[in-house]
Amino acid sequence: MAFIDELKQGLTEVGKTVYEKSEQFISIQKLKMKRNSLKNELKDTYAEIGKQVFEEREAGSEFSGVIVQLCQKVEMGQEAIAEVDAQIKEVKEREEYGRPDVTDEPPKADEVVVEVTETEEPAKTEEPARTEDAPVKAEDAVEDKDAPEEETSEAPSEER
Repeated sequence: MAFIDELKQGLTEVGKTVYEKSEQFISIQKLKMKRNSLKNELKDTYAEIGKQVFEEREAGSEFSGVIVQLCQKVEMGQEAIAEVDAQIKEVKEREEYGRPDVTDEPPKADEVVVEVTETEEPAKTEEPARTEDAPVKAEDAVEDKDAPEEETSEAPSEER
């Protein structure tokens, strides 16, 4: 029975140690939470100071040095947020209208960007297909000066 008594004694000591360590751990965690809360309050206060300085600068007050640089950084951040908001809106619209052909990638420097809008096409009139042997009408023979020239890979044929 001495073995059982020693086992009980050992378990009791381990239990007390675990209890003491867990109380210490809980106390430390509570203090850390309190410290983090105080730090967050301090950050909020700093942020409020910065906001007031920025608003005063926007209203026309003069500042110099670091304050001006930080205000410029805020302005750049606001512009970046506006750009991201515009991109989000564009993506939402693309998904809404089902336009998979649009990408978020900006055009490359040597790339030409052409926006295509949907328009109603006028009704086409059917013209009979021309064959090489068919006579050429005067209105068909007139060249469109703005139309690109068609390139052919065939050599010009000689007439007999």
